[in-house]
Amino acid sequence: MTPAPLTLVVGPEEVLVERAIASAVADVRQHNPEAQRFVIDAAEEDSTDALVEALAPTLFGDASVVIIRSAESLDERGLSALLAHAAEPGESVCVVTHAGGAKGKAVLSALRKEKVAEIACPTMRKGRDTLSFLTSEVRRHGRKATSDAIRVLYEAIGHDPVALCAAVSQLCSDLEADPIDEEAVRRYFGGVADMSGYHVSDAVWERRTADALLDVRWVTVAQGQASAGVAVASALSFGLRALVRVQGMPRNMSADAIAADVGMPAWKVRTALNQVKRWSPERLAAATVRLAGLDVAMKGGLPGQALDVDQKIHALESFVLGVAAD
Repeated sequence: MTPAPLTLVVGPEEVLVERAIASAVADVRQHNPEAQRFVIDAAEEDSTDALVEALAPTLFGDASVVIIRSAESLDERGLSALLAHAAEPGESVCVVTHAGGAKGKAVLSALRKEKVAEIACPTMRKGRDTLSFLTSEVRRHGRKATSDAIRVLYEAIGHDPVALCAAVSQLCSDLEADPIDEEAVRRYFGGVADMSGYHVSDAVWERRTADALLDVRWVTVAQGQASAGVAVASALSFGLRALVRVQGMPRNMSADAIAADVGMPAWKVRTALNQVKRWSPERLAAATVRLAGLDVAMKGGLPGQALDVDQKIHALESFVLGVAAD
């Protein structure tokens, strides 16, 4: 089946949006493995010029797939270029993402009038919608899982589609049993502290101090995880490394280009780019030093020390207050 010349991906659910983009690109590459790939963020400066250039016919009629993100920010010239492409697509295939909100509603209406292909990516609702998505995600990996396994995974990770996708990927990669059952999931995510640690990490690097403190208490007290501090410190380190890797990148470089350069998933790059806006290089350097001290404390302290659970919790909370609220 020939790929649609223009596919409109509408909605805020990032995981579904990324799936739709990947599927569209795969369709194009199946028909033309040599197709060039362009990624343009309409919210960035000079994006319209880049879009017009990407859609312009080439001397040899080379095929390409052009991904336009944040179409709600398109200006009139950019929209005109897309409409012209929809009318006479040539060798290019376009994938256009739009958040689906009030902003850029005229862009959405104009593209829909062209009767382009459309993929809906609405916010994933808690409960049944997410459970169904998890089942589909396991199948996407060519695997099967029992309904109880899906439920336990959802209970362990919570309603975070990105984290859930990562968890499914880990399970399908590491476990040989098929179908994956409840016991395997409980064994794999028995501590849930590892996953909860990423909630703490996100709150710290987004400088949401109150949320970070609440998450620390939930992990270390409500769950009774005496060793949770090590997992939290590990998650914090993972988050910090992502910030450091993206901070020095050129401002006009897209998230996809950065992802390809540093070897990180594009969604993680976008998260890190949003977080790093809150940090100066000096503050990140200071946080790195403090995090090294926290890691030592979570593993029991310096030689001759033996920190108990309360002391570890105090160290975690002190780190949050000293870094996120600094």
